[in-house]
Amino acid sequence: MNDDDTRRTRLEEGMKELETRMGGPAPLAQPLHQALFGAVFPLSAEQLLLLARENEAPSVVLSLLSNLPRRRYDSLEAVQQAVESLAGAGEEATEAPLAPMSSR
Repeated sequence: MNDDDTRRTRLEEGMKELETRMGGPAPLAQPLHQALFGAVFPLSAEQLLLLARENEAPSVVLSLLSNLPRRRYDSLEAVQQAVESLAGAGEEATEAPLAPMSSR
């Protein structure tokens, strides 16, 4: 399992926990907005995580942010899209049918 697979798995687990706590599909805008309150964009993924820690974000949100690709984000919407796209990619990976094994 490489780093990307580990990040996807952790992100999926974080999304599921967030959905469970919030009762339904995760409305990411609210928890991300609270976690990143006061952000002055652009910010790196590391800076986003530091700000969320300063804002005492829940561990679920910190986990989601820690799995973001290491790049600069220009807005809160860009962060939300990145989190949602990673979650979507993780769901696709777990829902994809396995290819049959070839017999030798």
